[in-house]
Amino acid sequence: MIKAPKPFRLAALICLALTPAAQAQPIEEKRVSFATGTSGATIRGALKGEQITDYLLGASAGQTMNVDFSTTNPAGYFNLMIGNDPAAIHIGSVAGNHYSGVLPTSGDYRIRVYLMRSAARRGESADYTLSVSIGGAAKPAPVTEDYADGLAGGPDWWQVTGVAANDTLNVRAGPGTGNAVVGQLANGDRVRNLGCRMNGQTRWCQVEIQGDMRVTGWAAGRYLAEAGAPAGHEAQHEARGMVPCATASGQPMGTCSFRVSRGSGGTASVWVALPGGGERYLDFREGQLVGSDPGTTASHSRNGDLNMVSINGTERYELPDAVLYGG
Repeated sequence: MIKAPKPFRLAALICLALTPAAQAQPIEEKRVSFATGTSGATIRGALKGEQITDYLLGASAGQTMNVDFSTTNPAGYFNLMIGNDPAAIHIGSVAGNHYSGVLPTSGDYRIRVYLMRSAARRGESADYTLSVSIGGAAKPAPVTEDYADGLAGGPDWWQVTGVAANDTLNVRAGPGTGNAVVGQLANGDRVRNLGCRMNGQTRWCQVEIQGDMRVTGWAAGRYLAEAGAPAGHEAQHEARGMVPCATASGQPMGTCSFRVSRGSGGTASVWVALPGGGERYLDFREGQLVGSDPGTTASHSRNGDLNMVSINGTERYELPDAVLYGG
């Protein structure tokens, strides 16, 4: 789903207990090898508390990797990373404990298994089974460094990938980190491709973020993967209205104007206008609040057909289901 930016558009998947346990002890690394004549392996292990184990295996660009992780503890997950890059291309606590995808580059891949912070701090344990397979032909090495069909070409749409669960991808006014931030994107967001260019050793792509306002900017190409048009793109519905709100502790409920861009099944991006200026961003997936502005703490509960949202323990918003689902 495409989300309008702001600086107001900050689609961080905030840390609603979505990050691995703090690394209070060294991460154990284990190299995975496949038996001769096979293309996969099944590993059984155990975790306790803040233990984290990384499984390393080599693969080539263009091959398909499948990873399945099952555990006796529902707080157990895995992340998938490229080499030593801390930016995960799959985050289990967000996307689930199954991954299947075509690998973007050749080299080592790192499968990190862990317990969520809350479970780790309680010293909980987990037995797990990790199954991984790699198949398909490797992609031939390119003749030249030709990104996206020549920097001016490429797909119509990019999808953001590899951004950490509690972080966002900056969209800047120009192709370089010295330019002002004009918007931010989260994993899974799709943007229209307007062409790429190199700035030193970094590929930057000009993108268009669509919503109530169409904004263009530049994003680092390493976080953009080729994608099709967003599902239901033409059917997305945008609306405006008023919702009950209070933006200070102890303040009685008043009303705030809002705008919403809806997908389907309770997937919606909501921007609530703040009395002092600016907007509060609320990101819903399948009727559940999954994100708000970085640096905020959000909670979500339901009372009948009302979605009760609290930000930082002081701001309160009441969103009827009709805001998220339409109707």
